[in-house]
Amino acid sequence: MKSKFKKIVGVTGSTGFLGSALCKDIKKQNKFELVKFRGNILNKKHLKKWFRENNIEYLIHLAAVVPTYKFVNNKDYAKKVNFVGTKNIVYELNKSKYIRWFFYSSTSHVYKFNNFKLKEISLKRPFSAYGKTKLKAEYYLKEKVNKDIRLCCGRIFSLEGRKKTESYFLPGLKSKIRKNKKIKLNMNDFRDFIHIDDVVRAIIELMKKKVMGDFNIATGKKTSFLQIINIVKKIYKKKIFIEKLNDKDIKGSYADIQKIQKTIKWTPRHNINYILKDYFNK
Repeated sequence: MKSKFKKIVGVTGSTGFLGSALCKDIKKQNKFELVKFRGNILNKKHLKKWFRENNIEYLIHLAAVVPTYKFVNNKDYAKKVNFVGTKNIVYELNKSKYIRWFFYSSTSHVYKFNNFKLKEISLKRPFSAYGKTKLKAEYYLKEKVNKDIRLCCGRIFSLEGRKKTESYFLPGLKSKIRKNKKIKLNMNDFRDFIHIDDVVRAIIELMKKKVMGDFNIATGKKTSFLQIINIVKKIYKKKIFIEKLNDKDIKGSYADIQKIQKTIKWTPRHNINYILKDYFNK
């Protein structure tokens, strides 16, 4: 039986990389009680049952197909999960009598990557199929979600943490170095790497204040792949074999985070050195 005194928080994608970490911290919050959606968001019957059985007041939607290789292997299914699945959720939350705040987990991939800080109002031009589905979902939410529900869209930049799989750049880099494999790198590439603990704190603070609007969740720091290699060399004390690519296109993004800093008084605690030590010292 749910507590009468705690606010009920519903989370989709609770078993994923971000979802599992977020749910762990929500459980520590005295003000909130957690309910996880454990099914497939394409299954309308399961969603309907979940909403009816739980008087959810805060909904955090994380469920999505994220890794690039999963999109390549099954584009149609990935697009359905990321967009049609989100439509299914909107249909149910609009019928709910209880939901007052809705968080949608979006991505830096909705922007046109550029060599300058990206603001929430910066040009949207996704280069990846993943980014396109996320931007399409953002537009749908802003048009269809009931106006009495406070909609918050968090555009998360390069999310990192030690439990991330090797299909991503940093954990994959570690694996290649250990196996003495050659690493193909475009030295012009860069990212805004943010630790999962900082992202979890940001989402929880946004939830506590029931904030509305679009927010970059990032460090605001630009880190090139070359910088990463140099830091890793010091940590690992091992020779790294690099094949430099001559791609002159800008393939990077980093964020302006003034909006989220001012709105919820949040600032990231972990820099790229901490992130890399978290990976390479285990």
